Amino acid sequence: MFACLYRPPAADRADRRAEALVSVAREFSPRYECHGEALVSIDVSGLDRLVGPPSTIGDELRREAAARGLHVHVAIARTRSAALIIALARPGLTIVDPGRERETLAPLPLHILEKAQGLGLTAYGSDGLQGPEPVALSLEPFKRWGFRTLGELAALPPAELSARLGQRALVWRAVARGDDPAPLVPTISEERFESTIDLDWPIEGLEPLSFVLTRLLEPLSARLERRDRGAAILHLTLRLVTKDEYARRLQLPSPLRDGRTLRTLLLLDLESHPPPAAIDRVTLVIEPTPGRVIQHTLFTRAHPTPEQLSTLLARLGALMGQERLGAPATVDSYRPGAFDMAPFATEHDLASSPQPPASTLHPLASALRRCRYPVPARAVIEEGQPIRLTSDRRGFVGGSVLAAAGPWRTSGAWWNAQKAPGSGFRAQSWDRDEWDVALADGGVYRVFRDRETGGWFIDGIVD
Repeated sequence: MFACLYRPPAADRADRRAEALVSVAREFSPRYECHGEALVSIDVSGLDRLVGPPSTIGDELRREAAARGLHVHVAIARTRSAALIIALARPGLTIVDPGRERETLAPLPLHILEKAQGLGLTAYGSDGLQGPEPVALSLEPFKRWGFRTLGELAALPPAELSARLGQRALVWRAVARGDDPAPLVPTISEERFESTIDLDWPIEGLEPLSFVLTRLLEPLSARLERRDRGAAILHLTLRLVTKDEYARRLQLPSPLRDGRTLRTLLLLDLESHPPPAAIDRVTLVIEPTPGRVIQHTLFTRAHPTPEQLSTLLARLGALMGQERLGAPATVDSYRPGAFDMAPFATEHDLASSPQPPASTLHPLASALRRCRYPVPARAVIEEGQPIRLTSDRRGFVGGSVLAAAGPWRTSGAWWNAQKAPGSGFRAQSWDRDEWDVALADGGVYRVFRDRETGGWFIDGIVD
């Protein structure tokens, strides 16, 4: 048995929106579905044992809505479609006897379905299941055929109707007959994972704070477990005795819901960024995400657990600094060796990654292994070309230049000699001449001369 509440647009003030209507539905059943801001359907099956017959349930629904300042249409029927259409068409309270849904809907005008379509009641696929995108079907063919009521539409033979208008037209016929083309999909309200504790006495240091974080995280972790959610981002706000607020934001590489691991990550972050004063209030907010599903294989080694990986990254960040931890990423720059540090991701969508076509794949002939920092070198120049190259760095023997290609002049970033904000490389200006040289020791090197200082450097080795 289903009950539907419809709030006419002109019946209430403009600020009366779906929140008040949803609060009425939530008082009677956890199984309700919202259709826009003005219509909600409720599964009231079994409520007769607690409240009474359908008429009593309808009166209670109207009384609860009136207490919240809402004027609503209420309809109760055995099927959800019948209750929805009647709530749109008739004011007050309407009770449909079981088995009389088609008879009750028959005299209603056909244009009521256009109103239902505007409220999203036709979001059904041809298989009768609710789909991700609304399926709109024009009523113009029925109007051209001279149909005026739902009873005339319900009397159409299904085979001939689907042959002319397709399977989706059968959805309209099912609604006109009072049948449910799709089940009720309960609307799940957004749950906020937040907890706050006011301390009787201010605390200083991480050890007493760990006990407070444990008290906050245990119930939040239990709620995440019940909802099959994981923590994606942690927001920790500390109110200090100076009345200032100290906030930290911790983004996790993998969804977690283990309370001990989350506490350890927060403590490691605060170890690197301690609050400047004592704390008298702690607020923790978790941004949830769907739980992580892992399918292990029989022939490969298991990956580290998200808890282990997140703890390791947090310890490395506390030791080395968050700006020096992550995954290398290319940047839009012509500077040789430029890169950025992106947050480390544990999951990658390989299917959506662009793959080069097979026709463009060629066997690798050589590769440049670039030095992390250019290696200082000494060069002998003759007629503008290097003829001998040596270095004191271990692993670079040097010798006479057998062949040389260059120079190629590159320069840039002369307008910004400071460190670029948020970048992992120094955006200093550069002005260099580059050569590729083959030496007598058998090595092939990429070398350059800094035009500003005149110094020579080995930039990489060609393998």
